[in-house]
Amino acid sequence: MIGPFAFAPKATVSARAFPIAEALVQQSHQVSLLLPPYDNLAQAGHAETRAGVQVRNLDIRHVRAWTPLTAAWRLAAQARRLAPDVVHIFKPVGYAALAGMILRRTTRLPIVVDTDDWEGTGGWNSVNPYPWHWKRVFDWQERWLPRHAAAVTVASRTLQTQIWGMGVPPEQVFYAPNCPRASLLAARDQVTAQDRECVRQQLGIGSAPMLIFCGNISLGDDLDLALRALQEVRRQVPEVKLVIVGTGDGLPRLRALAAELALEDTVLFAGWIEHERVPAHLAAADIAIYPYRDTLINRAKCSIKILEYMAMGKAIVTTRVGQNLEYLEEGQSGLLAAPGDADAFARALLQLLTDPPLARRLGHNAAQRIRDHFTWAHHVHTIERAYHLAART
Repeated sequence: MIGPFAFAPKATVSARAFPIAEALVQQSHQVSLLLPPYDNLAQAGHAETRAGVQVRNLDIRHVRAWTPLTAAWRLAAQARRLAPDVVHIFKPVGYAALAGMILRRTTRLPIVVDTDDWEGTGGWNSVNPYPWHWKRVFDWQERWLPRHAAAVTVASRTLQTQIWGMGVPPEQVFYAPNCPRASLLAARDQVTAQDRECVRQQLGIGSAPMLIFCGNISLGDDLDLALRALQEVRRQVPEVKLVIVGTGDGLPRLRALAAELALEDTVLFAGWIEHERVPAHLAAADIAIYPYRDTLINRAKCSIKILEYMAMGKAIVTTRVGQNLEYLEEGQSGLLAAPGDADAFARALLQLLTDPPLARRLGHNAAQRIRDHFTWAHHVHTIERAYHLAART
């Protein structure tokens, strides 16, 4: 496997590539995960065996204009030396994709490419402030590599249809939605009442009704909808608190909006926390949230946040868009508001805040739905089928 960046702080490696690798090891495969840690230079040159997976970081000391190309050549060279049966490229853009393109042109190694977001025009290219030439490169990569791979794994139904639209035969496209790691599934039973109370004390919210968002806060995030919904919620439940756990490029904008809406005493920005502390924070909350607008980005994504909320048995309010319709059953394992509608989001929050038994039932059903339908023990066989097809090509 070749990842697009470091294990952290971004999520694709830790939340998708590595859990797949871990599940493959449990099926008696040997897996090496090669990473270019340009976004976390503290990991440069670090190698370790984690849950049976060989994790190897390139030794990148500085990031220069030519680093993407030199790193891609080095990733490709490492892959050739390992002589694997299959190379799985995570993300069809960026460093990993460059390495995959090099391998496609210079070796006969079978290439499988994974896509978990729409990166090009209409997707993250339209949100992130990339230089114009990088946007052109990403658009080209996202369309070139899937068409030249032996198989494509996709994290959402929208990405599946996008790849079909590029002319990739349906039998070469394998739908494998994100699933939580086994350790997260176990965390719900390991968090104690004392752990939950400790989090609430640290946050200074006592017994107040607590909403939570936990994850990266990107540019183009739709958390502004949650803040606008909170204005109405606070009128009926004045003591309510929203805890936002995480950081990212969109955080300054969100802080400014909270001040503009006079929500400084209602919205608590907890900042970044270690992943090991996430379960306790989720357990301390009454309701977990994630509002969306109806965009190509949101239709294509396969949210790890929603999975974490479900695995921890949280009552969830999110939006009727994309993979949320696969994960959650409306009124059974979560509430799905209309996309982009802050008033509808507020009504859903109030429904759960004023009906704790309903919230508990939805949370219980969400956790059960994860265990029944969305574990890598279920979906790793789809990944294996993609590899078998690629190896025969």
